Amino acid sequence: MQTSVVEALKAVGFYKETGRVEEQMVKTITANGEVKEHKMAEMDYLDIKTFADEMDIALKLQNEYVQSLYAKNAKGLVDLIRAVNTESASGFKGAVGSGRQLDALMLRAQQFQDPDNAAQAARLSWIRTIAAAGGQTQFIVNPGAEAAGSKVALAMATTEGFALLGFANPAAALCVDAVAITYIAQAYNIQNLDFELANLFVGDAIVELKQPLLIFPQESALVTVNYYRAGIDELRPIGLWVKMSSALRTLTTS
Repeated sequence: MQTSVVEALKAVGFYKETGRVEEQMVKTITANGEVKEHKMAEMDYLDIKTFADEMDIALKLQNEYVQSLYAKNAKGLVDLIRAVNTESASGFKGAVGSGRQLDALMLRAQQFQDPDNAAQAARLSWIRTIAAAGGQTQFIVNPGAEAAGSKVALAMATTEGFALLGFANPAAALCVDAVAITYIAQAYNIQNLDFELANLFVGDAIVELKQPLLIFPQESALVTVNYYRAGIDELRPIGLWVKMSSALRTLTTS
């Protein structure tokens, strides 16, 4: 099992201290077959090395299955960073970045809108009380004051990007069994989350998305889940949010 972002990027020739990777295009295909192209900016290999080094440090204390998700998708994450850098144009400097320089954050609850709140309120934690079984419930939405159940898709600005690689769920009694993702207003992925069967021998319930979700700048996606029974659930996404350093100035959104 590959658990190192550094080693994954070495394997594709992206882990270097000198030189630059040239400007390229990356294509994504929507559910209806539409091809979308995104420009990936020219970038110093040293910036990509900075990203890899910081990710491996951040992942040291994570479960090895979580580490493997980031390692497996390392090249795609670099592509996302380069797409964001097309508009930010200042490279990736991570923890020491400033201004328009980019950083990447592992996901936590306070960065997201509370889908159960009718106001524009951030989540306080991943712990969520499920009052009744059945029906689809919004999970990742755009910040806004829409009523619960009527939230809109999470939208990226021109200088940010989002990667969703899978889900973890440490709840004692699991309540969720499936996820549906809408990408740019089109059905993208419907997938069973077999947490009760996942990773029984390592103590953590972790499920990988069969197709990772990358939301490029100025794109949007909505994540909806199905709760098959009432209880206390702790579903949490595994992924990265790429932002400019200037956007990382508060604890609640950083």
